[in-house]
Amino acid sequence: MRSLLGRFHRPMSRGAMGDMLTMNSLGGGPYIAEVLVVAGAGGGGGTTSSGYGAGGGGAGGLSQSTFTVTPTTAYTIVVGAGGAGGAAGNNNGSVGSNSSAFGTTSSGGGFGGRNALAGGNGGSGGGNGGGSDSAATTGTSGQGNNGGRGNSSQISFLYGGGGGGASAVGSSWNTSGTEANGGAGTAVFGTTYAGGGGGGNVAIFATKSQGGSGGGGRGGYGGAVSGVAGTDGLGGGGGGGGNNGAGGAGGKGGDGVVVIRYTGSQRGSGGTVTTDGTYTFHTFTGNGTYTA
Repeated sequence: MRSLLGRFHRPMSRGAMGDMLTMNSLGGGPYIAEVLVVAGAGGGGGTTSSGYGAGGGGAGGLSQSTFTVTPTTAYTIVVGAGGAGGAAGNNNGSVGSNSSAFGTTSSGGGFGGRNALAGGNGGSGGGNGGGSDSAATTGTSGQGNNGGRGNSSQISFLYGGGGGGASAVGSSWNTSGTEANGGAGTAVFGTTYAGGGGGGNVAIFATKSQGGSGGGGRGGYGGAVSGVAGTDGLGGGGGGGGNNGAGGAGGKGGDGVVVIRYTGSQRGSGGTVTTDGTYTFHTFTGNGTYTA
């Protein structure tokens, strides 16, 4: 009897037991993951001392997808940086960099335009500079929205347009001096991402063009010349430079982010891991690897 038991009930090695416990705790098989990919946002434009406000930067493109991931497989995560704000002295901002994960790529936000020039296209379009009421810049379909126009209808009111956001276009200045706010972002997994940067103002009004919800930076205005940077990790556009007798710099675009979410306890590794009791989240604010 002992020989038979010994033959069919051999003790399990420590290594094999550890492997089995690991497989049991992590679930073993493929599972569903929801993925948010936000690109870096565009920087706001810079202005001269000649009475112009600059355009706000466009938000980074925002994409949502669902994937079936395979345990032990490594997936490359790329997080795009925000574009630099334009220096004071009539300079465009810079475009944001793309983010990618699981084969999905989100486009960097468009730059905010300098004096009398249009902003750039991107995930969301950057706002035009003051003095440029040409066609609005465009966002990437399914990822963002257009930027706002600048104002050139009255020589004393040359304000920059707001950058586009994930959920709304950037506002355009009008002849009554209404603020050119950045477009609103989109709420995903309980956080709002990818708001556009506000357009820059000039000293005649002390009104403030607000950045869009989701990390958009406020535009510069009379008394506070420089645009405010977008928020890193949210992909918010930088605010356009304002003018108060001197040229203002544009705000830097916010860096992007990649967030992976699945139900239950932790199964994968990589990024910053958190839980809300129902879902596990892996948040990447820089390049990395997600191992399922």
